[in-house]
Amino acid sequence: MGRYRALIVGSGKIAGLYDSIDGDYTYSHAKAYSQNGDVELVCCCDLDISKAKELSKKYNIENFSNDFLDAIEIYHPDIVSICTPDNTHFKVTISILDLDAPPKVIFLEKPACRDRDELNSLIEISNKRGVAIVVNHSRRFDPLHQSLKMKIADGYFGEVIRVDAIYYSGWQHNGIHTVDTLNFLFSEGIDFEKLLNISDSPYVGDYNLDFMCRLERSGALTYITAVDERYYQLFEFDLKFERGRVKIEDFGSRVRYEEVTINHMGERVLVERDLDISLYGSSPMESAVDKIVAYLKGEVELVGYLIGDISDTMSIIWRGLSWVR
Repeated sequence: MGRYRALIVGSGKIAGLYDSIDGDYTYSHAKAYSQNGDVELVCCCDLDISKAKELSKKYNIENFSNDFLDAIEIYHPDIVSICTPDNTHFKVTISILDLDAPPKVIFLEKPACRDRDELNSLIEISNKRGVAIVVNHSRRFDPLHQSLKMKIADGYFGEVIRVDAIYYSGWQHNGIHTVDTLNFLFSEGIDFEKLLNISDSPYVGDYNLDFMCRLERSGALTYITAVDERYYQLFEFDLKFERGRVKIEDFGSRVRYEEVTINHMGERVLVERDLDISLYGSSPMESAVDKIVAYLKGEVELVGYLIGDISDTMSIIWRGLSWVR
């Protein structure tokens, strides 16, 4: 069988316009496709034709277009990545689902949509058309976060007692990664108790929201707060458990574990220990493309990665927004 054909809609940052071709880390859709031997990237699209042309040239792709629907009908991709601005995701996805011959997989950047009605429409129509919509909540694809999830579920650290999480660049744009990561790691929802602060983000109308809340099942006190990106970007988790503390730093590239021990005075203190998880391997974007290819080959299902699987995360985001509306 030949390679699977991929097409990118929206040729900006996450698509690959600024990703380093020669760098070790794979951040973007285009680079992940270009590194997978089972995928052929056939076309890049953008309303700004110069961006589509630039991205295509960067990855040695012959075709580019400013009309993504026309391009999909011409090149018949198996996978379409949607990397357009946040507020266009629903409209672009629906228009692709309405095509006579839609792709087998839509790889959709977050946030998938703006409200419950849009989410329900995406789930219903994609099911009817037989199109798998995979949402890029990247920590779900990350081997490190998958290992942590298993250790938490197995009780390795004991019960969670407190969470402190920091994000940047808007509650809907990047706060959604924080919410989904907590939802993924702990398999429980979030109850909001107090809105602590509202501040502007680079995304107009998408504010940075600081919350005091609790995890639903454990009742663990949870603070989700934002840092102003004008100073620097920060995306971290400080997870306190009965038996120790896990710190996920530098966007998940660094994990530190401190274990409870009894010192010479009989006091319970934390001492840094090695944690038996791998910090290396495929990037989340590479893992996502690998998973999509395995699905197309009939080797795996996409349970946990589809549009319907992020319903709880979206509900939490919208409940957070209700505090400022």
